Amino acid sequence: MKTKKKIKLTAAGGLFSRSKARRLSKGLEKFKIIELDFADVTEVGQGFADEIFRVFPSQYPGLEITYINANSMTEFMIQRALKTNQSSL
Repeated sequence: MKTKKKIKLTAAGGLFSRSKARRLSKGLEKFKIIELDFADVTEVGQGFADEIFRVFPSQYPGLEITYINANSMTEFMIQRALKTNQSSL
């Protein structure tokens, strides 16, 4: 079983939503490290960031989600979700 999964996201389909995040995360719990590449993504919704960076990891402790190539708008949403996660501890 692999321990790392790299996922290249594309902007096809527009703004990323919570429901897209749930579909994306199906089956990822079997990996220990997940790297999301936001190179071609211009914007994600608050729900997407919250689901991927707060909700999903809380269901699978020990799972590490990293990301690369996030623009400033996407970075803002990710950091907001991570901050919410830390304040709920």
